[in-house]
Amino acid sequence: MKQLIIGQCLLILTCIFYLFFWYLGYRPGTSVNRGQGVTGFFLLMIVISGIAGITLSLKTTEITKQAAFSQFFIIIGGIAAYIILMLITKYGFDRFVTTELFLIVGWTILEASILNRLAGSGILLGAKLICMIGVIAFAFVISMVLYVAYYRMEDMKAFYAAMVPLITEGLSMGVLVLMLFSVR
Repeated sequence: MKQLIIGQCLLILTCIFYLFFWYLGYRPGTSVNRGQGVTGFFLLMIVISGIAGITLSLKTTEITKQAAFSQFFIIIGGIAAYIILMLITKYGFDRFVTTELFLIVGWTILEASILNRLAGSGILLGAKLICMIGVIAFAFVISMVLYVAYYRMEDMKAFYAAMVPLITEGLSMGVLVLMLFSVR
């Protein structure tokens, strides 16, 4: 459980680093080399904390072998969701596909995988599990709405709106960490 908590905290830290990176590197009207200086530092921290957070979140030994249902279905569902959402956003909403769609779907699938294993191991059940599913679903919906709306917004509104998914996803993982502390 300790690895999972550390992994989720590292992913929260990744969201914080990404917020700083976004704020410094993508502010409308500014020209910044995003791979150098302070923005380059935050980009490096995003990569390091993100990879470490994902690895620890997936490698949690006491819940790795337990799952409510096959993780295979979550992975296949994630791939299918990405393809469907890519087609819907591209052709239905005339929004070109960017890395953020992959990150939104990838994060949601990671969290679904974690919840599946926590439920299968009996660590997170009942109202807490339903609450976490709702929190993650809410963060996903907010992220998708803003993903679609981003290029339809005025520059400054889009700039700030793009930060909201990082906040909602970070808070979602924070809720999970708090729940995990309460079941220990």
